[in-house]
Amino acid sequence: MNIIEVIPITHEKVPETLSYFSTADPAPGAIVSVPLRTRHIPAIISTVRPAIDMKSEIRRAPYEIRKLAKIKATSFLNKTFMDDCAKLANYYATHSGAIINTLINRTLLDNASKIAPPIYNNRPKSEIVAIQGDDNDRISSWRSLIRQEFARKRSLVFYVPTIESGNWLFESLERGVEEYIFTLNSDITEKKIVETWNTIAETEHPVVVIATGSFSIMPRSDIETVVIERENDHGWIGQKAPFLDHRYAIETLTRGRGDKLYVADVLLRNETLFRTERNDISAGQPFKWRSISNAEDTFIDMKDPDAPRIPPANTDDKRDKSKFKVLSDQLLATVSANREDNTHLFLFALRRGLATSTVCDDCDTIVACNVCGAPIVLHTSANGSNFYLCHRCGDMSSADRLCDNCNSWRLTPLGIGIDRVYKEIVDKSPGTEVFRIDADTTKTPKQIRAVIDRFVQSPGSVLVGTELAIAYLPSRIDHIGIVSLDSLFALPDFRIPEKIMYLLTRFRNLAERSIIVQTRKAEEKIFEYGIKGNLSDFYRITIAERKRFQYPPYRTLIKLSIEGKKDIIAKAMSEIERDIKPYEIDIFPAFTSSGRGNSNIHGLLRIDPIRWPDQRLVNLLRNLPPSVSVRIDPESLL
Repeated sequence: MNIIEVIPITHEKVPETLSYFSTADPAPGAIVSVPLRTRHIPAIISTVRPAIDMKSEIRRAPYEIRKLAKIKATSFLNKTFMDDCAKLANYYATHSGAIINTLINRTLLDNASKIAPPIYNNRPKSEIVAIQGDDNDRISSWRSLIRQEFARKRSLVFYVPTIESGNWLFESLERGVEEYIFTLNSDITEKKIVETWNTIAETEHPVVVIATGSFSIMPRSDIETVVIERENDHGWIGQKAPFLDHRYAIETLTRGRGDKLYVADVLLRNETLFRTERNDISAGQPFKWRSISNAEDTFIDMKDPDAPRIPPANTDDKRDKSKFKVLSDQLLATVSANREDNTHLFLFALRRGLATSTVCDDCDTIVACNVCGAPIVLHTSANGSNFYLCHRCGDMSSADRLCDNCNSWRLTPLGIGIDRVYKEIVDKSPGTEVFRIDADTTKTPKQIRAVIDRFVQSPGSVLVGTELAIAYLPSRIDHIGIVSLDSLFALPDFRIPEKIMYLLTRFRNLAERSIIVQTRKAEEKIFEYGIKGNLSDFYRITIAERKRFQYPPYRTLIKLSIEGKKDIIAKAMSEIERDIKPYEIDIFPAFTSSGRGNSNIHGLLRIDPIRWPDQRLVNLLRNLPPSVSVRIDPESLL
């Protein structure tokens, strides 16, 4: 009889290890199924000890030791990989099982006995190389890298932030290597994942694998090169605990294996550029500090000091609407020219709906959801009537409402949503075929791809889309119009300038003939940098701001969040503040409310990166109740 200590693979808050008994004698690293509460979950064996040597410990145990359920694979994960997962668990103040649960796709764990075991090398030296360049330049570099590695009889892996990024990269690289290039992502069926995994393992020729972050291990020993493509994309951080940043995890695992790692994008993150300045990582080639585009750049200041604000949609107010323009004359002329020339035009609108927010003219109160308190968005229905929709909880209300604060009827919609842009083109350019992509009309990837296909096959058409559309766009589009990014400037978050610059740079990279940017915030310096592709000055200014306010990379941020009734969560956060002294924590309400009528409160710690992980603080964070979410290096502070 043996006592088996296992690491439970789950994102739930559980002990680092659990103990079970078994007559079997499996090796550490084996995949097993174990009972946890009322169900069975996968786990990794960490230690195996004879029960006879643990008699006294078993007697003193405050719980009954249950029987091990099933051994799925006798040898699956090696010690080097487990050690790296332990490092990541320490960094993210969680347990190793939560890290493994994020890094290894569940299909691989469930089919461990049917697939080739992953191979985790342990070479002595690792190198990290950063590449900043346009899409075409990077694709050329990757093709050369593939030829180079194949000549060395070596395979390589590309990691991407989203499934659509992987599809784009696959289509860009497959020519000439069709038999030896594979994709792994959660959009593939379980049967196909198992089949592809085993084909990757059994192919004698070197291979190229394009994968998302949950396929962090591979069944080959000849992989010495790993690429993180589209490194600045927002899709790298997990949406549930432990909120793992796959870029950091892949880098940690790459260092553990001794592989060479490339990180690349059209505009690298400020943190990555900072590391190249300090020679922590090297530049693979001279950086492109000016994004070059053959498209004609047009920048339009939409402000008209004599124009009134848009009249309320729910009154008979007769104020003149004509001076407010959703689309500039230049953009409307591009719509006409696009139709006549049988080209393609994409118009970017930041948000869904007619208007992104509504403000009372009398007391300046933002009109909010009656259920959850989040700002509501004006929409239009199929029959032409207007209504308010909360994008947080989904509550709908009539556009015929008064200000909750002062009972005024003078409510003014602000901002430009996709509904308004779509209607403007239909009204002012009759005969133009208009498509749209947003969360209201295209709810699945299949629907989005269908719209993209129809757009591509319809010369002279216009596609109106939110951020949801960007990952699905073709690699080149004749004309691109950015209708408005202005509402982003209202968000109090340190990453917003980088997000705006990344969007502008991506769109310049996509535009073939022209790009038009219109704004009512022409004074913002970022437009000058973005429209001309001036990456160098943008980085210089924003990294100085980061240093001034002690944001990354100058500090590691740790965000604690609690959701619930306002008085209860305020008390809970005060207790956390007391318990983690002498660590200083800034407490503030969330920018937006949560659903179900609850509030959110955040606590922010700023830690010197050299000191993190601080083991005392790690232990304190690990012992917080499950109701407190802990985010290390959060994507946003909102």
